[in-house]
Formats: sequence, C-alpha cells, structure tokens
Amino acid sequence: MNEVRDAAVNFEAVKISMSQDRNGITLRLSLHPNECPPSLHTDWVGSRYMVAMVKLNDQEEPVVPEQEREIKRMISSAGMLCRNEDFGIFIGAEDNTEESIANTMRAKLEIQSRTDLRNNSEAREKFKKITEEFERWKKGYQQ
Repeated sequence: MNEVRDAAVNFEAVKISMSQDRNGITLRLSLHPNECPPSLHTDWVGSRYMVAMVKLNDQEEPVVPEQEREIKRMISSAGMLCRNEDFGIFIGAEDNTEESIANTMRAKLEIQSRTDLRNNSEAREKFKKITEEFERWKKGYQQ
C-alpha cells in the first residue's frame, strides 16, 4: 500500500461530463493548470492509473455519502447484535457465544464476513428484515 501512496499524484478537479460507450465510461475532469501534476503532461495517452476520488464540500471537507454511513452503521450494529444474548435466542444460535451468534447470522445472510454487507445489497435487505423482526420479537418477548 505504501508503494501506491508513494507513486500517487494528487490534484483537485471538477467533474465536467460523463458518457458511456461500448468501451466503458468516459469521465471528463477539469483541472486548474497549477493543480496539474507534470507527469500527466508527459505520460503517454493510454497510460493506466489507479484512481481514488473524494468529493469535497465548500469547507474543503470530505463528503461521505449517506448510503456509506448507513452501511457502516449496519456493520457496526451487526457486531453489537452478535454480543446480545436475546438476539442469539431469537436467531436460533447453537449457544449464546458471540462466535455462535455471528456464525448463525452470517449463514442467514449468506455472507462470509460482516464487511460483505458493504457490497451485498441482498444481504443488507435481509439484515434489515432480521433486525426489524428482532425488534418486534423483543417487544412480544418482554411482555
């Protein structure tokens, strides 16, 4: 990872347009001349780059999309639920250990790791449904 950081060129750009054809997506960015790294001028057309982009707000701070925040909360919530004995009973874990509850949850969500929730929208929907059912179950269980 340090090699990537050492090789990285940094600049601020503004999205101008985006189009799609049979070869893929073309993203056009506008750079101020003072922001353009010299290597971009000398690299051959067709050179490949690894790109990381972060949207900035008017205060020059990174903007984290709401969906990304929601996914992070979901992953965190999944971890907390695995330490909840009531959830273990609800989900049908073999015993009330965190490991057993986590294994049962992963099996129900059909994922290998909680972080799979980041890229698996089907698993996220299943998780939402399970947590909603758990909340209803808790209300009935506590009465």
